[in-house]
Amino acid sequence: MSDDEDRLEAKGEYWDFEVDAGLPDSITEDDEEDDSYQIRLEEAAGKVKWSYSTGGLGGSAPTVVGGTVVAGGDGDSIYAVNAKTGEEQWVFETDDFVESAPTVVDGRVVVGSDDGHVYAIDADTGSQQWAFRTARFIESSPTIAGNAVFVGGGDGYVYSLHAGMGKERWAVGTDGPIYASPTVTNSTVYIGSDDGHVYALSAASGEQRWAFETGGPVRSSPTVAGDTVFIGSGDGTLYALDAKWGDKQWEFATGDAINSSPTVAEGSVFVGSDDGALYAIDAASGDRQWSFETDSRVWSSPTVASGTVYVGSNDGYVYAISTTTGQRDWMFDAEDWVDTAPVVVNETVYVTSDDGTIYALGAGVRGSSTDSRVNLGTLSHHGGWAGGG
Repeated sequence: MSDDEDRLEAKGEYWDFEVDAGLPDSITEDDEEDDSYQIRLEEAAGKVKWSYSTGGLGGSAPTVVGGTVVAGGDGDSIYAVNAKTGEEQWVFETDDFVESAPTVVDGRVVVGSDDGHVYAIDADTGSQQWAFRTARFIESSPTIAGNAVFVGGGDGYVYSLHAGMGKERWAVGTDGPIYASPTVTNSTVYIGSDDGHVYALSAASGEQRWAFETGGPVRSSPTVAGDTVFIGSGDGTLYALDAKWGDKQWEFATGDAINSSPTVAEGSVFVGSDDGALYAIDAASGDRQWSFETDSRVWSSPTVASGTVYVGSNDGYVYAISTTTGQRDWMFDAEDWVDTAPVVVNETVYVTSDDGTIYALGAGVRGSSTDSRVNLGTLSHHGGWAGGG
């Protein structure tokens, strides 16, 4: 077994989590004691701090690390902008759309493109470090664990690449294209495929540990909390699976396909459905706690910060909803679909709309995203996650 494999197999179940101290607008101890600070937060809730146009339609969920927002766009490029001001820092061009959300670890941006490549880009300069070519599009968002990059391909393969060089470590085929993003924890890669299965693979070797069959394509990305994998399917069902063996613990049916990726926070699973609702489900029992109705499909993957869940809808709005009551705190009109995953960093919500605009909005609460999806680096993340496994 190689040194890389040894490190992957040695990864534990948990790792330390703390928000990147280099991010903008961190609250201070004085702010904690200042009631006027909370008032200012509430007044800024849902208001635009800045917006940046990528110049094309669509795009990816944003990732925010070290004071920089990085996101893909259908202008065939990856964009890096200042998290505090929205000022452009660099643009990296590919040969097709970029729907894949970037992962940023150790000064390296790793992202896929519909041109079939996985790219590694210097986070400071925007210069290419390496490119790995596959047979079809890459809309899956890469995840990094140790010195390995994991990503799904439109050619139906799950790839493990060397993070520093971009060389293939292993590739495992499925029977359908892969849009879902992998989650890597406990030395295991969890990922869904359009062949209707959820797979658990050894992070070191790619060996299949288990596969669970659903009744539809799996474009939802899995999240893991404790000993359970949560994932949605095109059959309209959210599944809770035993992380080690793949046995079903419970299932929850919505009214349509689930393309949103679930997240777990405060003992609840939050997930959107094509039936237009965001659901809060008890993570232990699978019982519905509440649902919040929007006016269109919810493809966006929610995030949670300080008792508020944030999600977009294809009705063109970003919603902030109480995690306990399911009541709306505020909503923002983005004037186009919001099908990407938001992330909250130090009182600011970052999200991309389908007209190619990256928004920075007042969150209305203190702190940053602390849900399972962001903490595991799935789809998008902030500087509190620096690669796990």
